[in-house]
Formats: sequence, structure tokens, C-alpha cells
Amino acid sequence: MADTQRWRRRTVLRGVGAAVGAASLGTATASAASDERRRDRSNAVAATAQTATAWPQFAADAANTGLSPASGPTDSTVAWTFPTGDPAAMPTPTPENAGASGGDTPTGTPVDPGPAVYSSPAVVDGTVYVGSTDGNLYAVDAASGEEDWAFDTGGQVLSSPTVVDGTIYVGSHEGSAYAVDAESGDENWRFPADGNVFSSPTYADGTLYFGSQAGTCYAVDAASGEEVWNRSLGDRIDSTPAVVDGVVYVGVWNSDQSGSVDALDAGSGDEEWSFPAQGEVPSAPAVVDGTVYFGDYGGIVYAVDTASGELDWGRQMDGFVLPSPVVVDGTLYVGCHDTKLWAFDATNGDVEWSYETDGEVFSSPAYADGVLYFGSWDGNLYAVDSAGEEVFTVETDDRVYSSPAVTEGTVYTGSADGSLYAVGASGSGTPADGTATPTDPGSGGTGTDGGGDETPTDGGDGGDDPTGTDAPTGTSSDSGPGFGVLASLAGVGAAAWHRVRRAGED
Repeated sequence: MADTQRWRRRTVLRGVGAAVGAASLGTATASAASDERRRDRSNAVAATAQTATAWPQFAADAANTGLSPASGPTDSTVAWTFPTGDPAAMPTPTPENAGASGGDTPTGTPVDPGPAVYSSPAVVDGTVYVGSTDGNLYAVDAASGEEDWAFDTGGQVLSSPTVVDGTIYVGSHEGSAYAVDAESGDENWRFPADGNVFSSPTYADGTLYFGSQAGTCYAVDAASGEEVWNRSLGDRIDSTPAVVDGVVYVGVWNSDQSGSVDALDAGSGDEEWSFPAQGEVPSAPAVVDGTVYFGDYGGIVYAVDTASGELDWGRQMDGFVLPSPVVVDGTLYVGCHDTKLWAFDATNGDVEWSYETDGEVFSSPAYADGVLYFGSWDGNLYAVDSAGEEVFTVETDDRVYSSPAVTEGTVYTGSADGSLYAVGASGSGTPADGTATPTDPGSGGTGTDGGGDETPTDGGDGGDDPTGTDAPTGTSSDSGPGFGVLASLAGVGAAAWHRVRRAGED
């Protein structure tokens, strides 16, 4: 393993028109009042209270904002690595048919079925909690990287843990959700679901919300483990729900390669609306100031009004979109299978910049004090500032699916090499082998503006026609595929054939 300090090509595409909607995507034009409201976004961290030393659940809080109140690390010092153990006896889910972005993509069971950490860490009270495909939930000392305890679920743990009041909640591919005592690692209760639990539990007002890979969304009492309600929404739920103002937002996918985001009443499970996407929705929706943002296997990033369930805007990508978006100060950041992290204007979907890695980006970004932290299939953890400039990279020994957790001075992430990484000079553990002193980021490579003069033409004047007949026909520079000919979103359903295998069953 070695740390790297190199620049990547940064493309800036400004003045791009908003993507064209389609009839099946709902109304593509928001009301004037809604537009005004979005211009006044405050981007406050929602729902789950946290401190600069805590990251209690996937994407930081119940709204899946991915925002940290802390300042993360600015250099690539690896404080420690924690290796997990032997894998559970079942295949690991890997993406298939990723032809949209080219390159070789593995299918089926990896050649080396070693342990992998796809779970995203939670950090509370000086302890990091993370799951592994070896079947265990681990508690690791945040300062030293030493194991406190391990809890065996009997199935792969791809779900990310949630920490509330001394209890850890996590799903397992054994087909259950668990409550585990944070101090001892003992089981408090087990809730049997109707399928594998890939979805990470979201905590809100004493209730846990999560989905099963049999397509059921559950609400479970956090104290007792008793079911509050359940609702069958489709064939599969991998999405981690967002819960804001008494509404649950969750992504769904179906065997016919369709998908949706459904809004449910948090108390009863009754449907408030369902937005039909162009492909399956594994993405965890992020809810910010009256808008829910998410991606799908059709390769589209969506902004949907939380009140009406109608489309504000959609943006066609050149690969499927699994990560959860982050929205800060009017900019949306999201990774894509096309190997890039993208920045869009959150109000209309215009492209601001993109940052290219050497692999597909499935990791959801975490934002802390002007820096975005995310992983890539090229095996690196990246830190990129809000202008798209690289801060540092840290190389692991395999792909990084795990979404980072950021606390004061340290970022934690898992790798498919089976290890949990702590990156930051504030860490007190022994540096891992290969740790290098970072160089001045300005001394390496070149950062380039990607052809600001070659941008797609504006997407028409909107009008009243939602069918996309007024689609733009201009072409962008070669650094921005997917934004050249932006045809109607109604025609992209055929691109929704990207699937993730169901671990342990298919």
C-alpha cells in the first residue's frame, strides 16, 4: 500500500442548460415560489444531532445529507488500518454489464473471496463501528485502531451501522436487523426481516426505518425491536431511507428494471407519493430544504419536490448512479460509474465541474469544511475541495465502495481489501506501512479547465411540453460525456440494465 499525491483532470462545464424532463418523470418545471425557496437554501445538518467528534449513521444524519460539522484531514497520513477476518461463505455482490462507461467490470464471485468492508463506518464516543463481509460488526478504538469487540451476525454485513444512545443498529445478509450494546457487543434484540438487509437503518424519533432485499420497508421500535409497520414497495430495497419532517423517502427497484422513490408517512407507512424513475434506485435519497436528490441505474440524477413528488430537474449521466448526493451551498455533489465526481447547480442541474478518478465511483461523498471525501474503484480514498481541486489521495489495496465518515481531523473508510482505514494526522495509532509525507498539491500534475467554450446548447426554453421534443442538440468537450446530445429522458429506460447481484441468494 502506498499514499499518492497527484492531480487528476478536472473538467469545468459552465452555462449548461437544465436537462429535459419527460412525461413519465412528472412535471419538469417547478413553480416560481418553489424556485425562490430553493435559492434560499440554508443546507443545515438535519434530523440527527451530532458533534465534531461524531458521525452516527450512514451519510451522517436521518436526512442523508453527508455533512460533517468537523474539519477533516488535509493530508494523507494513515493513522492506522484495522483488518477484518475471514469472509462469510457467500458471494459478494458486484455490478454487472457496466458498458455505459466502458472498461472491464467483474461479475459474480471475486476470484479471491477475502473479507471486504463495503459498510460505511459510524463514529461515536471515540469508537468506530463498521461491518464486514466476514459476517461481523466491529467496534474499533478510534485512536489506536485496536478491536474492542466483534459481533457475529451469521451473514455478510454490508449495511452501515447506526449509533443511538449506547446501542448499535445494523442489518445483515443473514436476513435480520440487530440491536447491539455499544459497550459490551452483546445482542439486545434481533428483528427477522423477509430478506437480506443491505439497507442501513435510519433512526428518527425512537423508530428505525430500513428496507429488505425482498422489497419491504420496515419501521421498527428502536427500544424493543417490535415492528411498528411494514409496507411492500417493490422487488428489492437496497436504499437507505431518509426521514425528514415525519416522511420516509426510500428508493425501490423491480425485476423489470424499473424503480422509484416512495414517500411514506413515518407514523403509519401510508404512501404520500411515488416518483417513477427510469431505472432501479439503489441510491440513498438526500433531502435538503424541500427537495429529495437521488440517482438510479438509468444513469439519471434527479431533484424531486418533497411536497408534490414532482420533478424539478433531471440530468442524464454516462453511467449508473449509486452514491447518495451531497448538497452544500447550492451545489450538488455526486459520484458516478463514469469514474467521476460531479458538481451540479442544485437548483437546475447545470454542470459546475467534474473530477476524474481511475475507477467507477460508488462511494457517497462526505463533506467537511470545504472538502469532499469519497472512494473509487481504483482503490483510492480521495479528498477534493469544493472547487474540484485535489487535496490528497490515499491508496488502499482494493476498491473503495465504503462511504467515508468524517470527524474532527480524521476520515474513516473501508476497503474491499478487508480493512478499515483511519486517515488524518490527528490519529494516535501507528502509521500503516507505506505512509508517505504528502507533497504540495500544487507541485504535481496539472489541473485543467475542461473546455469551457465547448458546452452543450441550452435545453430549450422549457415550455409546456414535458416529452423532451425540445431537447438540446449541441455537443460538449470530450471530457463531459453524457452532456453532449441530451435527448429526452423518456428514451433512457433501455440504459437501466445495470444490476447488482443479491448476495447469498443469486
